[in-house]
Amino acid sequence: MKRLALIAAAAAVLAGCATAEGYRQQVAQFVGAHSDTVMLEWGPPVRRDALTDGSQVWVYVNEERRYDPGGYRSIPRERRVAYYDNKGNERVRVEQYEDTVYEPPQEWWVECETRFVIAPDNRVADFRFVGDGCVAEELY
Repeated sequence: MKRLALIAAAAAVLAGCATAEGYRQQVAQFVGAHSDTVMLEWGPPVRRDALTDGSQVWVYVNEERRYDPGGYRSIPRERRVAYYDNKGNERVRVEQYEDTVYEPPQEWWVECETRFVIAPDNRVADFRFVGDGCVAEELY
């Protein structure tokens, strides 16, 4: 029973994680939808490019500022100490301790570029995305 509870807890934690697979699942829901649906959900694209078959590529770019306030944290460490006992035999003692390190605040940007292929019949035919900001919660 405990093992089942642990598995369920692990699954719940993993389900709440934002991943690139989750982003793919979220965006894949638009395949087959009318381009008006994309426009209503995502707004106007930053760029539209024409393809030779009459399709269009709608490009969306999202940038987000990320911030880590930094601070102090402990890192578990281990060291081995060699010594001789009172009979002259060499022994090794393992000592465990913690180092405290300071991590300064960090600020960085993540970006996600998503491209929808809009077919001539105004339906979403395909999509592509690239970037470290292309993450979302997984649907299944």
